[in-house]
Amino acid sequence: MFRSLRVSLAVACGVAIVVPGFPAAEPLELLASDEASRSTQIIQRFAGQQDATQVLNWTAPSLAVGVRQTASNAGNVVDINDKALKSVRQDFDGKQLSLNEIVLNTVAALESIEQDASNIGNAVIGGDIGNVEQYFADGSVQHAMNHLILPELPNTVRQSGLNTMNLVYSEQSVALSSQNFTKQAEQVVDNRLNITGAGGGGAIVQEGTNLGNIIIARNVDEVVRDFSGDQVINNVVTLQNGARWGSISQNGINIANYIEAESIGYLRQTSSNGQQIVNNRVEQVTLDGLTQTITSPNITQNSNNYVNVIVLKKALPDGTSQVVDVLQSAEYGQTVQGANAGAVSQTGNAVVIER
Repeated sequence: MFRSLRVSLAVACGVAIVVPGFPAAEPLELLASDEASRSTQIIQRFAGQQDATQVLNWTAPSLAVGVRQTASNAGNVVDINDKALKSVRQDFDGKQLSLNEIVLNTVAALESIEQDASNIGNAVIGGDIGNVEQYFADGSVQHAMNHLILPELPNTVRQSGLNTMNLVYSEQSVALSSQNFTKQAEQVVDNRLNITGAGGGGAIVQEGTNLGNIIIARNVDEVVRDFSGDQVINNVVTLQNGARWGSISQNGINIANYIEAESIGYLRQTSSNGQQIVNNRVEQVTLDGLTQTITSPNITQNSNNYVNVIVLKKALPDGTSQVVDVLQSAEYGQTVQGANAGAVSQTGNAVVIER
């Protein structure tokens, strides 16, 4: 089960580490390694909105065989590789919108279409990390959206959306960490595909991931955090009556309050008021204009919601057992729609020991 979690987390960390700057977005608060390592305290505040928007109205793609759109935003990111870091405070009070949109009248020679939308906020990557405070304020939003309208399918269509908020990553240690994902804050992924004609024999893949309050480190001393916002994923395919397709795969994963370490001292994590929703849906528009949900043929839908997950890695170097002081509480809604020929997993308050 947690292999899929680590794949998603690895993607998020990769986004954080390779942040060279993004088109159509506000300037990043990305500190150089030498400056960050000298600082006794780093304070970052994001207030406002980032819009990374790429819209393509393409009437005649002619000889093009492939199209790829990438829209990305990043705010409040500290990356100092494996250097020591004393203190970081990150406040995120605003909105990130990454949007890819393509409207085609003909597919012509196109063989593949890919859309990738991602947002990352409040991320700290370093070596020995001292005190980290991360706050995602009420009313703040991360929204990753891919929208595609076309008359028929090429060989492959892939839509991928990723939101990451409040991430701490260290291959060494984290002393103190406070993470707060507030009640009226939300992460949303929308992957929407509309086939207006006969379809075709191609494959459709839609993937959405929301990550909030994530800590990965070798050793963690003390963590206090709360997750009270919403995580929503909508993977929606709309087909006209009589349209054809080869296969449709829809996957959604929401993760809130995840920690992975070899040793953990004290951990208090709570989640309340919010909700996690994965909506995988394939719609067919009938001849009289009504919309009905279909689940076959060749439609696979996977939905995963995780809240308050602790993963303890290998044994301590001296072979002794470890006592972990943990307090966790989950009063949190989890909902999935669409699980045809796929997997559904909903987890709250889980401890996994890999030893």
